Formats: sequence, C-alpha cells, structure tokens
Amino acid sequence: MVAAGSRALALTCGLQAIAGMGAALADEPARLPSAGKPPPQIAQQATTPNALVETESSLTRKSPAPRSSQASSAGFAADSRMSLEWRNYTDYYHASGVSRHAWVESLQAQFESGFTRGPIGLGIDAAWFAALKLDGGRGARNMVFNGRHGDGERRLAWAYPGLYSLKARISESVLKYGLQQVSNPFLDPHDNRALPPAFLGASLLSREVEGLALQAGSFSKVDPRGQTNLTDLRTTYGQVPFKRVSYAGATWQYSPDGAISVYADQADDVWRQYYASAQHAIGNVHSLRVTGFANLYSTRDTGAARQGPIHNNAYSASLSAQHGPHGLLVAYQKILGDEFFDYIDETAGVYLVNSMDVDYNAPHEQSLQLRYTFDGKQAGLPGLGAIVWVQQGWGADTSAGARRYAQNGAAYEALYERNGQPVHGRHHEFGFIPTYVVQSGPLRQAKFTLIAQWHIGSAFYSDSTNQVYRFLVTLPTRIF
Repeated sequence: MVAAGSRALALTCGLQAIAGMGAALADEPARLPSAGKPPPQIAQQATTPNALVETESSLTRKSPAPRSSQASSAGFAADSRMSLEWRNYTDYYHASGVSRHAWVESLQAQFESGFTRGPIGLGIDAAWFAALKLDGGRGARNMVFNGRHGDGERRLAWAYPGLYSLKARISESVLKYGLQQVSNPFLDPHDNRALPPAFLGASLLSREVEGLALQAGSFSKVDPRGQTNLTDLRTTYGQVPFKRVSYAGATWQYSPDGAISVYADQADDVWRQYYASAQHAIGNVHSLRVTGFANLYSTRDTGAARQGPIHNNAYSASLSAQHGPHGLLVAYQKILGDEFFDYIDETAGVYLVNSMDVDYNAPHEQSLQLRYTFDGKQAGLPGLGAIVWVQQGWGADTSAGARRYAQNGAAYEALYERNGQPVHGRHHEFGFIPTYVVQSGPLRQAKFTLIAQWHIGSAFYSDSTNQVYRFLVTLPTRIF
C-alpha cells in the first residue's frame, strides 16, 4: 500500500535514480478510521499516495541544501531572489469502479531574502500559492480544492500564503521557524498535486563540516494538498492525529561515490521511528557504474500508543548498473512485523525502494522490482529521460493483526481484512515515466512529465486494481 519523496535528490530520470530511494508514485493511501469510530466502507478501497510531481526526486536519495556561509553574505537585499513557477496539472485515477479526474493550473510566487550581515544573519522566506480549476467534479478530493470538512470541490479558484518563515544563520547553520518544507526520511512534502503541502514548525540544518549534514526539527501542523488551512498531523494509514513530530539525524557523504544516513523521530503518543541507509558506487557511466543501496526503518509504539502496539521493521536493498544512457536496477523489499509500515500523512516519508505506485508495506510482505532508466544526456539528448519498471509483491499476512483488532474491538480492523479474509495474496504493477526539460530558448527549464501506472490487485490484497495517468508541465521563472 501506499508517499512520499521527502522531496528526494535530483536524478534526471536515470543517473542516480538507479541508486533509487522510491517514494511511492500513486494516489491516496488506504486509511484506518479514527479510534472509536466505525470503519467506513471506503476503507476497503485501499489505494496509495505517492506519485510525486518531481519524478526525479521521487526515485533517489535527496541531499540537504548546499553549504551557505554567513561569512560570505552580501546582505538581506543583495542576496534576495524572487521566482515564479507555473504548473499545469492533469490527473486521471481509476480504481475498482471509482474514477477521479482533475485539470488545474497553479502558480507559486516565492520570495527568499538574503541574510543580514554580521555574525548572525537574519532573513525571511514567503510564498503565495494560487490555483484555477479547469476540470474536476465531485469526488476529485485533493486533486482540486478540498475544504476543511471535505467539501469545497465546486470552488473554481483559491489562493493563500503557502510558505512563510523567519530564518537565522550562524556560520554554516540555518535555523528556520514557520510554514516551510523540509527534506528527511520522515517529513518530505508529498508534492503530487497542483500545489504542495507545507509544515508548521522549526528546522535546523547545519553543515559546519564538509560532507556532513546535521538536521533537526519539530513540527505541529500541516497545510495539506488541496487545502488552505492548517490541520493536525496524522498517520497515513491509521489516520490517527497527533500533536507534534520531532526528528534529528545526519547524512555523511564520505566520498563522491558514497553516503550514510542515520535519523530518528518521535510522533507524540504514536511511535518512535528510526531510519538508516547506506549507498556506494564504483566505476563510471562510460564503462560501467555499479551502485548498491540499502535502507531500513524500525518503528515502535510510544507514550499512549494511540495507534495500538507497533513493533515493525521494514528494509529494502537494490543493486543497479549503468552503462552510458542505460541503467538497470533490481530491488528487494520486506516488511517484518504484524503491522503495516506506516508514515506521516501528506509526506513521502517512505524511502523504501519498492514504494512506487503502491507501497508494498503489508505485514510480512516481500516485493521484487526490475527497473530500467534512460539518461538522455549520456546519449547526446540532454533533458530527455525515462523510467520503466515492473514489480511483484507476495507473502502479505495480516492474520495476527486482524485477530488482535477484532478481539480489542478496535476500528483498525477494516485495514487488516479484505473481502472477509485477512489481507494476503500476490499483486503486481507496471509503470512508465518519460520526462523532458527544455534546454534553451524562452521556455528553458520548462519540464514535461507523463506518469502512467497500472497496479493489478487481488481479491484479498489491500490495494485495489488501479490506473493512474498524470501529465504535468512546470515552467520556472526567475524574477530577480
């Protein structure tokens, strides 16, 4: 099942994608009803949330922002910049007789100030988001405008402050507070709609040592996709709200060919989650470049355990090879535990390599992926890229979870059963994502992306058969 991409690191549909951290590439996830409420029938239609607009970033590790020294500051105004991004978003989704479609034009106007001079630099960031709906009927949900109470789909246009924060910089360390976007294995904005989500809280990024990035943060609210108001954070599958998530971690790029990451977070009264990854490559793309990548999540309940007992481990490992423009990846993923691997809603905070169209995150599930990537730059076609994959999942078994929740009378039972039986069975998917970035002329940097995905479910698996077709055009413009 599926979210995605923290916004994960650039790959131009090939190169580093084969090192691949797959942030799931689909639609909305199956969700557990809130505790104490009867499970709605829609819970039987398990789907997934993570088709990121930035398809490059959804398929590989994303490094933190580059070093930014306070000693070289030119001042608040001199280092300021203003940019616009126009996005054409067209989406069609069909699953088990349920169809949703949308066509939305959006604009992001973003101002980022420089930092004042001196030992401590101060600045501000702000962005105004706006959208115009050209198509999208009832049932489109957050593909269009989604009001506070699940209504508002008839609204034709909306605008709101999408980002705002105060920032301070000392040496190579930046502290920010406000509505912002961060990139880590737990909080990675799930940017697969006309406009992205953002999170309210504080973040710290420190790069005092070359090659070492330290991150920490604490967030309490989210401005979800398709909405204009702040809401509580919640889990993706359990839909259990919580007041705050805090995290800390580090990424060490020990060489141009390798990196190691270690992170931990706590969602208050729900879970503590730990993440580790390692990546290393040898060779070069002109002859043969081989990349190994492995990552691990470990999740344990904490505090009041509002989502019930959790003792879950999930890992994935991949091996890829690239020769010239052609790359091939083989990846394996497994879930260890009686619970679904879960993550924070409105994020692509699932850096497991097989989280593509769906998450393959059911208890005890295993999955195998074969992926081909094409990097046009290596073939004399800069800006052109493509990714094609096929994936199979098997071994899911929610028997233990179904018994536990049935005995306790918990509302989570709906997720662990399908058609009257515990979730089990095989399922598979296919996907194709071509993309092109204009290299010169008045439309330079405009990006065209097509996402086509087909998931074939089974009678007793939680994710339904679905098809996703998504076309995106983005045009960034630097004002100053």
